[in-house]
Amino acid sequence: MADKRNMVIFAAAKEAGILEKEMKNVLVGHKDGFFEITFSTEWMMYDMYVEEESMMVLGVDFRPIPVNSLLESLPESVQDAS
Repeated sequence: MADKRNMVIFAAAKEAGILEKEMKNVLVGHKDGFFEITFSTEWMMYDMYVEEESMMVLGVDFRPIPVNSLLESLPESVQDAS
């Protein structure tokens, strides 16, 4: 199963147009012949469905990371720059 998990991660990275090393908080689930993979990058959050047999990405949802979350990752001295 670890090998299929790696294939799902590769397929998701390719679909998103990013490198695997850019993926953070990667979660992979499996049910009824499909994998669901959720992950984030520095600026975006993704949720994808991958068909187990073909490893084709069949569904993609993506959205920007909320601004408040981005601000929390900045040093405190930069957060109050306004």
